Amino acid sequence: MIKGVNKKVVEINNPRSIYFDRAVFYLKPNMSLMPEKLLSREAEELIRELAPHSDKKTAVWKIITGISLGISAVSAAAVVLAAFWTA
Repeated sequence: MIKGVNKKVVEINNPRSIYFDRAVFYLKPNMSLMPEKLLSREAEELIRELAPHSDKKTAVWKIITGISLGISAVSAAAVVLAAFWTA
């Protein structure tokens, strides 16, 4: 049996994603009288919050980690060399 459903929606076309063409948000029944601009702004903010973080942060983190590991390796090698040098 199919029941009649009357839902208000906000549809965001082209949500700045390489994966998705649009996003659809179903409004709560008590929010259907809110101004359209406010609802659209809230929907776009939610999309921004859910979007993956920039790859720039990941790249910077990889560089910092690589430099830290490199310094650690050189330090460890220096300690081993000093231990063998004095023996």
